[in-house]
Order: sequence, then structure tokens, then C-alpha cells
Amino acid sequence: MRKGVDQNLNLYFLNVILLLFCFHEVCCSSLDNLASSMRMDKKADALLPEISPDAAPQPLLPLLAPSPLTPFTNSTVPKLSGLCMLNFDAVESMMNMTSTDCMAVFAPFLANVICCPQLEATLVILLGQSSKDTNMLALNGTHAKHCLSDFEQILVGQGANNNLQQICAIRPSNLTEGSCPVKNVNEFESTVDSSQLLSACGKIDLVNECCEQVCQNAISEAAKKLALKAYDLLSMDGSHALSDHSTRVNDCKSIILRWLASKLDPPQSKGILRGLSNCNINKGEARANRTFFRVCCNM
Repeated sequence: MRKGVDQNLNLYFLNVILLLFCFHEVCCSSLDNLASSMRMDKKADALLPEISPDAAPQPLLPLLAPSPLTPFTNSTVPKLSGLCMLNFDAVESMMNMTSTDCMAVFAPFLANVICCPQLEATLVILLGQSSKDTNMLALNGTHAKHCLSDFEQILVGQGANNNLQQICAIRPSNLTEGSCPVKNVNEFESTVDSSQLLSACGKIDLVNECCEQVCQNAISEAAKKLALKAYDLLSMDGSHALSDHSTRVNDCKSIILRWLASKLDPPQSKGILRGLSNCNINKGEARANRTFFRVCCNM
């Protein structure tokens, strides 16, 4: 009988041990699964944006691919002279557009059509806008060299061709007064009828200006007045005076365009300058076909 009791006790302890073993396996397996699940949740959370308890949840945005134009642009920090006082910030948007119109690859092929007219207009507006601070519509030779170099460096840094001065035949002298005797804003406005000039050129009809020449005639008259301040035509030899006067008038026209650019906002100035530039191109073409030009203007 004692032997039977011992066997029953052994079976009892064996069952207890087996039960404890099974309980241990189940618990450990559950804990392992829980830990594994928590690790996976942490990895998933690492991919999600952090959300503040007080802030509204933000949408999950996929990573964007780089712009397809990136390989074709050249964005570098320009090396400026530090000696130019022109207000480049005033024409920032125009310079961005100019760098695009004069992109390194295409500038030589689109020079006369797109790049150079845009470049020349931007320079005129830059000088005009800067005159609000300097009261001068032209630079001296030394400053002109520094400013033209800085101007080109900024454009090249934005992806423009690095040979724009040669492509568009731009020289430091284009930023000076040339032979025009007037470059001070106060002297300019006391010499010409500025209100009439602004009325004629403040807003032009881009379709009819090439034929009616309202703004062009106003600029020509004002340029003649400025040129006459340099000398007395009656005291000079006739042929020499005519030639010299013609050069001065052309240089004074550049001064007038800068003054207009100082009175108008850059986009408006650009429209006027590009319109007048187109008229000059049309005049050149009209010399080859005067009949067509007369018919066009009489329509």
C-alpha cells in the first residue's frame, strides 16, 4: 500500500512539473511575440512624422525626386567685387528671368531674339532703379567696370552663359553717360519736360508705337534738349557739329530710358523697353522693304 502511495505522489509531482513547464513556455512565447511586435511598431513609427499632442496630424508625404532641370542649371555663389553700389535687389526677378533667357547652352543661338534684348533692358532698369538712391543716371568708367562684372557674375551664378559681354556686345561704357552732358537726375528734370515725357512713354501702344512713334518722338525731342547743353551748335563747323550732335543725342536717349525706368515699376519698364527695341528692329527691316512698311503703318 505504501508503494502505491509513493507512485501516486510521483505522478502528482510529475504533473505539477509538466504544468509549470507548459506555463513557462506559453508565457515566454507571449512575451517574445509582444517584444517583437513592439520592435516592429517602433520601426514603423520611425518612418512616420512626429506629431505633437497639441498639433493636428500632418499628412505623410512621399520623398520628391530631384527636378529634371537640375543637371542643366548652374547655381553657384557669385564672386562680387564689393565695389558696385547698384541696387541689384530692385531687379532680382528680372535678373532671374535674364539668366533663364541667356542660359549657357542656348544664349549664342538666341542672342538677338531673346537673350540680348532682355539683358539690355535689365541693365537699363538696374541703372534707373539705382538712381533713386544715387541721384545719378550713369556710372563713371571705374564703377562701370566693377558693376558690369558683378552683374555678369550674378547671372552666371544663376545658370547664364559666362560670355555674355561678348555675345551681346556689352561694354562698361554702356553703363556710363557716354557723350551726353547730363546724368544728374535733378539737372535732367530741370532740362526736359519730364511730365510730357512720362505721359508719352509711361504707357505705350505696343501695336501702333512703331508707326505712330509717340514715345519715340518724345524721347528724341528730350534727347536733343539734353545734347544742346554741351555746346552751342552755331559756334561749330556745320558737318562736324551735325556728326557730334547725332552721337550725343543717341547717348542722351540712353539716359532718358534710365530715367523712365526710375519712374516706372520694373515689369512696366521692361514692356516699354522691349517694345521700343522691337520698333528699332522693324525699322532696320523696313529699309529693305519700304513699301511693305508704309502699307503696314497705313493699315
